[in-house]
Amino acid sequence: MSLKKVAGADDLMTASDAGRILGVSVDMVRLLARGGSLPFMSTISGVRLFRRGDVEALARTRERAKSSARLRRAR
Repeated sequence: MSLKKVAGADDLMTASDAGRILGVSVDMVRLLARGGSLPFMSTISGVRLFRRGDVEALARTRERAKSSARLRRAR
């Protein structure tokens, strides 16, 4: 029997993983983190880690903003 792990909101991911979900580059993920838009924690060696829930929440927010902008342009 194999068990499939379901991704949880508290799962940690790298900037590369976060970038894939957000549809942006790793550099943009770093800018979002540095600017305070994306919470992160750092390992002792300085690697930024992001909670899946935070990344997905930001992705939803960015998608809503894009949708609103499209609606405004269509008027």
